[in-house]
Amino acid sequence: MRRLLAGWAALVLALLVTACATSGAVRLGATVDEVVARQGEPFAAYQLAKGQRLLYRPQPGQVQSLDFDTSGKLISMESVLTEPRLGAIAVGQWRAADVQQTFGPPNRRAADGEQGSVWTYFFVSYGVHRRARISLDAAGVVQRVDFADDPAADERYR
Repeated sequence: MRRLLAGWAALVLALLVTACATSGAVRLGATVDEVVARQGEPFAAYQLAKGQRLLYRPQPGQVQSLDFDTSGKLISMESVLTEPRLGAIAVGQWRAADVQQTFGPPNRRAADGEQGSVWTYFFVSYGVHRRARISLDAAGVVQRVDFADDPAADERYR
């Protein structure tokens, strides 16, 4: 009897885990309309040379990038608001449009006089609340990327 109950419990657990894993997930090959129907409207959308990118915020400090080909099929999904991804910004090569199309609009924009602006993105890295500050010159070219712990994390992530 114990073996039978253990078997049933394992089956029920497996079904619950499968249902949770697939309930909100989108799959490669889904159309833009299917993704929007399941995920809701993105917080940002960009037209790319070979398709379209939709950006979602599943939680504060996270950005999920979904890329679609020219036929409107989902071809890639990536969590982009990460320290390695932000650290890969090529200083002197990336422009404001590159940053925004990759990570979405910044959480904060501050003018830096006539020198340009500073964009701030807040994210979570291994459970630690962090911020990335991206300095752009007056022409919109990235000049520097700095990382630090986020001193106001308690207020922002509640």
